[in-house]
Order: sequence, then C-alpha cells, then structure tokens
Amino acid sequence: MGFEAIVEKILSHRKDLTREDVLKMIEEKEKSAKGYFTRESAARMIASELGVQSSKGIRRPKVLIRDLVSGLSDVTVTGRVLRVSSIQSFTRSNGKIGTVRRLHIADQSGRLRVVLWDEEGKLKDGEEPVPGQIVRFSHGYVREGLDGKPELHIGSRGLVEVSPPDVLEDEYPPLRCIMKTI
Repeated sequence: MGFEAIVEKILSHRKDLTREDVLKMIEEKEKSAKGYFTRESAARMIASELGVQSSKGIRRPKVLIRDLVSGLSDVTVTGRVLRVSSIQSFTRSNGKIGTVRRLHIADQSGRLRVVLWDEEGKLKDGEEPVPGQIVRFSHGYVREGLDGKPELHIGSRGLVEVSPPDVLEDEYPPLRCIMKTI
C-alpha cells in the first residue's frame, strides 16, 4: 500500500481529521526521525498510532535476502529451506550449556545461512523444517559470517514459523531451480 493509500485509509477511519492534519502529522514524524524514515514509513507509523492499521490493511514490504546487510536488527525473512543441520551443544564462557542449529534458505534473490540459538533451535510445537518447506524467521539480527556473507541470527526474541499460512509457495523458487545436481 502506497503513501496516498495510507493517507486515504487514515482519513476514512478518522473522520475527525482533515487531510492537512494528517499530512502535518506525517511531516512532523519525518522531521523527528531526522531523515531515517521515508514518507511512506512515517505515514504507516501515524496510521498505527491513530489505531488505523489492521492486519488486512497495511502490509509490510517483503524483505529479500539480497537486501540484508550486517548490523540490521528486528529483521523478518521468509525463504525455502535448502538444508538443516542437527542441533549442536557447546559450553559458554560462564559454564552454561548452549545449543546452536544452522539452516540454509533461499528466495528469488539469493541464499542465506540462518543461525538458531538455544531454544529457538529446538523449534516450538515440535515442527521440524525439512528441505523444500517455506519458513519465516522474525525478530532476528544480521551479522557477518566467517565467509564474509550476511547471516541471520535468531535468539530468544526470535520467532520461527514453519509453513506460514499467509505465504504463497509459488513466490519462492522450487528446490530443483535452486539446487545443482552433481
């Protein structure tokens, strides 16, 4: 949903506001962010603050793997599972035992290693991703891996959804298009 559509949605839900009021609020939000928000982002925030945003209405743009860079936080990425490693245990510097699991996923723009720490590696509800499934990783952070490529890390704040219901399988290339036969 674009800028104008967001403004119209706000106006249709909030009859007490004029277009000028809404535009002024958006402009103030942009200024307070000192150039870090686009006009559309500021409009989305105002819509949310006014209680207009709904689950159906304003959608977040999809984040592609090629757009990830080290240092990003609160990232949500969806992709097709290529490979799943087993859970590995290790001892932390404080003596506690931790676990880690790595997955490799792909979308139409590239491939990505996903690192699941501790409880997230075990996955909730006993769901185990298998190659070919679509998985959404939410609230992760991006770091540079040992190979110099971005990796998505999912820790205690993270969420892993196997086969999310609102994602279409057709949006992701099938395994035969991603994997190479030897």
